[in-house]
Amino acid sequence: QIEQQHLRSELGVDKSPLARYLSWGLLLLRGDLGRSLRDGRPVAAVIGDALPWSLLLNLASIVVIYGLAVPFGLLGASSPGRAADRIGGWALLLLYAVPPFAAALLMQQWVSVRLGWLPLLGLSAEGASLPVRALDLLRHLVLPTLCLALSGWAIVARYSRAVFRSILGREFLAVARAKGLPRFRAYLHVAANAAVPFVTLLAAIVPGLVGGSILVEQIFAVPGVGRLYLAAIEGRDYPVVMGLTLLSATFVVAGHLLVDLLYLVVDPRI
Repeated sequence: QIEQQHLRSELGVDKSPLARYLSWGLLLLRGDLGRSLRDGRPVAAVIGDALPWSLLLNLASIVVIYGLAVPFGLLGASSPGRAADRIGGWALLLLYAVPPFAAALLMQQWVSVRLGWLPLLGLSAEGASLPVRALDLLRHLVLPTLCLALSGWAIVARYSRAVFRSILGREFLAVARAKGLPRFRAYLHVAANAAVPFVTLLAAIVPGLVGGSILVEQIFAVPGVGRLYLAAIEGRDYPVVMGLTLLSATFVVAGHLLVDLLYLVVDPRI
């Protein structure tokens, strides 16, 4: 009974909801997120251990999404109506419809268990030298990155196909080709004119990656923020849950701020 009263006093449960929220806000202004109920460590330290893995996974997913989707969309827009374009459109629709957990289980079953090409779980960097550790980390990163990037890649590829189709028919591209500009350089002009819509699309992709990483990290045993979130909820570690909720909201807001700043880079007229 005494321990329960002490815990209720420590968590502030004996106070009103408004008083608890104000107390938590004042501690937050000092950079104090509280202590974990599971091991007594500061919440900031617990999150700090998991945050680099989640950042690595999400940044790798963004690179994969744009690195594959933009050329794929440009290729489809340059040859509309052909068999490859129709097959690619149906394939993208299928990828978008597949749930992330189903894609993860299929990847694990075929790529890791049956073929043995890539590690099944974890995200480690083991080895004697830096190149060996980097290669080991890359091998562990492939499957969770592809799984997290699947739906985003399908969205960006279909979107880029529509954007490029609207740009490829404009007069400036025909004039550039008539002046003898190589096809590759002409496509660079196309990509430059389509940069603003892709930056806008990034604002919608970031929240999806933040939410999707929770499931992907749990399935692939990635020691990131998403897996920590589920463990904190299951263990009723309320200070960690509050800290992670605040962190997720911060990432979403920071993603929109990054988009606004990128507008100035890709188009200074904005």
